[in-house]
Amino acid sequence: MSQTAITLRLPAEMAEALRTYAFATGTSVNETVKQAVADHLQRKGRPEAVRAAFERVLADHAVALDKLKDL
Repeated sequence: MSQTAITLRLPAEMAEALRTYAFATGTSVNETVKQAVADHLQRKGRPEAVRAAFERVLADHAVALDKLKDL
């Protein structure tokens, strides 16, 4: 799986808590954040959000997609 680097801005207290948690659990800050994001997406119904975005794209581009369907 390819990876993308991002910049994350956190309040100083949250960043310190993150570093402390990562150290206490023997993981890197990066791995801790990746796991937290994965857990959040799983809990928040990511498949439904993706489906909703897909439906919006279909609706927004219905005319163009209709013209392309027979190519």
